[in-house]
Amino acid sequence: MYQSLLTSFQVFVTEAVVSVADYLPAILGAIVLLIVGSVIANAIKGLVIKLFESIKLSKAVEKTPIEHFLQNADIKMKFETILGTAAYWLVMLVVLQSVVAILGLSSLSLLLSTVLAYIPKVIASIVVLFFGVLLAGLVESFVKGALKTIDASSSRFFGKIASYLVVTVAVLASISELGIANEFILILFIGFVTALSLAAGLAFGLGGQDLVRDLLKEWYKKAKKDN
Repeated sequence: MYQSLLTSFQVFVTEAVVSVADYLPAILGAIVLLIVGSVIANAIKGLVIKLFESIKLSKAVEKTPIEHFLQNADIKMKFETILGTAAYWLVMLVVLQSVVAILGLSSLSLLLSTVLAYIPKVIASIVVLFFGVLLAGLVESFVKGALKTIDASSSRFFGKIASYLVVTVAVLASISELGIANEFILILFIGFVTALSLAAGLAFGLGGQDLVRDLLKEWYKKAKKDN
């Protein structure tokens, strides 16, 4: 009886050692890949931060909805650091997908592959939203400047409206880039444009005639001076 138990234990230990020995190269390879990948990810993070700092991206997003969002979310990091951190985790996702593939964790590898395949859409969506917000700031400044000489009290109001309209369109386009409910987004966009057109028509037709007339007069005077 004792001999039988001892033999069974020896067989178990032998099989366990063989299994670990067979799996050990994969574990070591995964660890090495994780370390090297982390070093590369940190290097890319530093490069991204320096790149965007060189073009002074933080100044470009000052006084825009992006800055307001970061302040409301109590995010203290600079915008360049946020982008650098995003680049770091993007690289680490690729590394982790390779690590789990080496370890033979097929289900987790498939999940990470699916996430990685969706990332380009997320990046495109963020880029569309980012440039949409920047454009909104430019449009707001333009509208304020155009109306300031005519009606300074209303220039800020109309500037904000123009800015929010551009941001709304950018948000809809950003969601569309993600491939989420494209038909619904299209219907919503058409409805938004229609409602905006009706509202603008009613506003100018009922209450904005004087403002439009003053605008046209001011632009006409400027055109005559330029000529």
